[in-house]
Amino acid sequence: MAIVLWIGIVIVAQSFTATPSNHAPAVVIGLLPGIAGWGALIAKNALRAAGLGTPEKPLTPTLIEQFKLSDTYIDGAFALEQGFIFSAMILAGITVYIIERKFRQAAYWSVSAAVISWVGLMHSYRWTVADTVVNFGWGTGTPWAIGYIMLAILFFYVDWQERRKT
Repeated sequence: MAIVLWIGIVIVAQSFTATPSNHAPAVVIGLLPGIAGWGALIAKNALRAAGLGTPEKPLTPTLIEQFKLSDTYIDGAFALEQGFIFSAMILAGITVYIIERKFRQAAYWSVSAAVISWVGLMHSYRWTVADTVVNFGWGTGTPWAIGYIMLAILFFYVDWQERRKT
C-alpha cells in the first residue's frame, strides 16, 4: 500500500509541474471526482462495518436523508463516484477552456458530458443491498444531462457575446 500511495503522490505532483501554472485549477477540478469516489467508498465501508448493507439491513436511499442531517450531501459523492474517470477528464477539460476563454470548446465538452450522463456512464447510480452501482440505460442520467446542456447553452451564449464584441 505504501508503494501505491507513493506512486499516487508522485503522479499528483507531476500533474502540477507538467501543466501550465494557469491550468492548476483544472488539475484540482480533475482530482475532485476521484476524491469524491474515495469518500463514497469510505462512507459505504463504514456503513457496512456498522452492520448495514446486508439482506436484513440493505443500503437504501433513506440513508441520504440521514447524512443530510449532519450536512453531508453524500448523494453528490455517490453521483461523482460513478464514471469518475469521465467526470475528471470532462470537468478538467471544461475548466481549461474556461481559463483560456475558449467557451465554444467548453460548450462542446459540456454537450459530450450531457450525452455520457444521459446514457448512465457518468453520475447515474442505483442502490443494491450493499452498494451504489452505475445505472446504465437510456435516460437514467437525465437530470445531470439537463444540467450539462444548460451549461453548454451558457457557454455558447458567452462565446456568441465574445464574438460580437470583436
